[in-house]
Amino acid sequence: MRNDLIIGLDIGSSHVRAIAGKQNDRGRLEILATGSSVNTNNVLNGEIVNINKTTAAISEAMNQISHVLDGKNSEHFFASNLSGSHIKVQPFTLSKLRKNEREAVSNNEVMSLFEEAKRTFADKNPCVLHTLPIGFKVGNLPETLDPIGQIGQKIQADFVFISANPSKNDLLTQCLKSAETKHLKKGNVYFSSLATASSVLNKEEKQEGVVLVDLGSGTTEISIFQNNRLKHATVLNWGGDLLTDDIQSGLEISRDHAETLKVRFGSAIQKDIPVSEVVMIPGIAGRKATPVSVKNLAIIIEERLKELAAIVVAEISKHTVSKQLKAGLVLTGGGAQLPYIDELFQKFTGLDARIGDPNATSANPAIATEIKDPSYATVIGLVQVYYDQQETADADEAAMASAPVKEMAKESGYTETKPSKPAPRIGDLFRKMVDVVMGDDEGGDASY
Repeated sequence: MRNDLIIGLDIGSSHVRAIAGKQNDRGRLEILATGSSVNTNNVLNGEIVNINKTTAAISEAMNQISHVLDGKNSEHFFASNLSGSHIKVQPFTLSKLRKNEREAVSNNEVMSLFEEAKRTFADKNPCVLHTLPIGFKVGNLPETLDPIGQIGQKIQADFVFISANPSKNDLLTQCLKSAETKHLKKGNVYFSSLATASSVLNKEEKQEGVVLVDLGSGTTEISIFQNNRLKHATVLNWGGDLLTDDIQSGLEISRDHAETLKVRFGSAIQKDIPVSEVVMIPGIAGRKATPVSVKNLAIIIEERLKELAAIVVAEISKHTVSKQLKAGLVLTGGGAQLPYIDELFQKFTGLDARIGDPNATSANPAIATEIKDPSYATVIGLVQVYYDQQETADADEAAMASAPVKEMAKESGYTETKPSKPAPRIGDLFRKMVDVVMGDDEGGDASY
């Protein structure tokens, strides 16, 4: 159990959400406070278009959780997210001939390969958010996540790099900096899909293969995980707002009424809805109310969602085969609240589907009810990923502690009188996907 109070800040196209949480004595994430503010029209398709109003929405949401921040002299950091179609998720492979094929691969050799890959990729992509190691191959040996000790003539490292448009990232940084207070500081920035996955997917799902579909207001993120690693992700300019547009056009009603109908009466499947079921839409300025068919509403929603399901299938086919995704498909985000949406995706993708509610709890019954909602998946994930990192760090420290001091000193090049600075180890490499974002490597802002 860790007592660190961690803050998550999800900047979405419809709302800004903030939470404060910490691990309880059972090792589960417990949410102490939540905050929310409306952010409509300030973020379009995941990209900030109004800095002043987005900054104000951030401040409003953060103010709602300020009462749980302990101590006037305490400094807290908030982790936030970045999304949008400008995000690029690209595979990258680096191979090198080894000087001595009979010499065992060392930690330093792996870390050197990692740093070279980062430098090479960054030459053409100046805004790298994450560097995710996928696996290593030494000589003719099978791929592995830990090549230390293996021998062979050549070593190959496979990575996934996640990069952003520098100007879009700068806009987010500007908003986060403007929302800082004396005791609240900008911390990590994560690609939204990685944060979301940490709150709704378990290790077995990511190991066996799973597709995560996060349906937001302005974007939909499709992520494929296999062997406990992100294999592919993409961000579509496709969100719940598109459904609202279709409803407004198809039923010839106002946008506000279209949004209300979607939320209160919408369904992903129309077949069981009686033709006779109608909803009365208030007329403009006291005019006569207009009847709207609930079945027609569902038909409009279903047709658009079938289109999205087809896109998901196409993304899967580009990068893997459905049979290898044994854990199926997980739907999350605000759009996943539509009734029967899991049934529709299961039918049209051929994958077992479930709704991904965030894995968190709260001693406050009102908060516990509020956060059992897929629209909270990303903001809770922004806190959970901190503890995921700490778990990895603790495991690596335990491995270091059990290693013979002389062996560690010999391998790292340090003497026994200076054991406090060991060489980077394989665990450090896999933690880099968080360290880079936390600003510890690239000269950014240190946090947590």
